[in-house]
Amino acid sequence: MESLEQELMTMLRNLPIPITISWRGGQYYWQCGQGAGSSSHLITAIDGALRYLLSERNSNADAIKGKN
Repeated sequence: MESLEQELMTMLRNLPIPITISWRGGQYYWQCGQGAGSSSHLITAIDGALRYLLSERNSNADAIKGKN
């Protein structure tokens, strides 16, 4: 794993809502809250994790709006 990959993974892990990405057996595995996924490409794994995070945040915001 190259230094840039390590820096990206550290940055994502240190976000207010952490995204953990690990490399195992030729795959990048991501986890964020209750969501998880994998990809053979780092960028695709990051994309999946961010899309999950944003969809969860939007779902939570919609639920809160519905209560008002």
